[in-house]
Amino acid sequence: MRDKLLPVIIIIIAIALITGGFVYFRQNKNATKSRLFEGPITIGTETWPGYVALYVAESQGFFRDQGLNVDVKLYKDLSQLSGDYQAGKMQGRANISLEAVNESLDGFKQNIVLAIDYSAGADAIVASKKIVALTDLSGKLVAFEKGTLEEFFISWALQQADLTLSDITAVEANPDEAAQMLKRGEVDVAVSHEPFLSELASDPDLHILTSSKDAPGLITDILTFRQDFVENNPQTVQAIVTAYFQALNFVKNNPDQAAVILAKEFKISASDIERQLQGLKLLDLTDNATIFAPGNDPQSLYLQLDKIGRFVAEERNKVEVINTDTMVDPTFINYLVDQNNPGVVTP
Repeated sequence: MRDKLLPVIIIIIAIALITGGFVYFRQNKNATKSRLFEGPITIGTETWPGYVALYVAESQGFFRDQGLNVDVKLYKDLSQLSGDYQAGKMQGRANISLEAVNESLDGFKQNIVLAIDYSAGADAIVASKKIVALTDLSGKLVAFEKGTLEEFFISWALQQADLTLSDITAVEANPDEAAQMLKRGEVDVAVSHEPFLSELASDPDLHILTSSKDAPGLITDILTFRQDFVENNPQTVQAIVTAYFQALNFVKNNPDQAAVILAKEFKISASDIERQLQGLKLLDLTDNATIFAPGNDPQSLYLQLDKIGRFVAEERNKVEVINTDTMVDPTFINYLVDQNNPGVVTP
């Protein structure tokens, strides 16, 4: 009898061991993902005032309070920032919507986890006063940097006047160079952004023809992370997003102190930071809930990325347009909205 039962017992024990091992593996794998990333985390940025909450989160200890070791690294060169990001030298970056689409079109896998700000006057098309309306741009010399948000913005503006890029004479120049060329009278129009706009706006012979204030949500800054980092460290990304909104509350409640913190990083005056921030809308949790919702709302990130994706594909002569919806990861915003997380104040 015992001999007959022995094979059955062995089979039962084997099944138990296999099942137990599988459960342990699943639990251990999930436990690994639930732990915070233990090493240093680098978030790259450029000199854009909208990124103020990231620097506040670092300097005021909001990241540290979440158990994180985050270094917000400032880059002067946007191409180097993008290159280092794609090379794996950092986990995340404060990104520009168009730049993120370009990176993804090159095959780089990344997730958009929150919207930082949208330009509300900090990007503009500046012209000599003899140019009164957008329809007057036909045949004019327009300085802007090709393949960037400046080109995307001038394309949008021309569409409002039933014009296209072929109706103007494009002059290649980065935002700083474009502003200087306009001041010297070498071009009729410049497409630029802060901090260069403030200097142009003070020139009595120039005026702003149109700005991003006329197109809310068209130019959005976002926080992105490498897809592999998000997949392997979801709790860490959630902690970063939570700390970010806590820092944003600090910025809104202590604007003078926040300006001093960012001015120290950018090596300019706090008053300059305060002036530049006037052309931006810093996006809180309520804004993000709207932005991360699919639909036809003009501020929807899905809608804006689709427009940018089509623009970039055409600019780069790509036959296939990427599905930009796959770049958007609403998980972390939705969690905060659902939990009404302590420390995150929603209007």
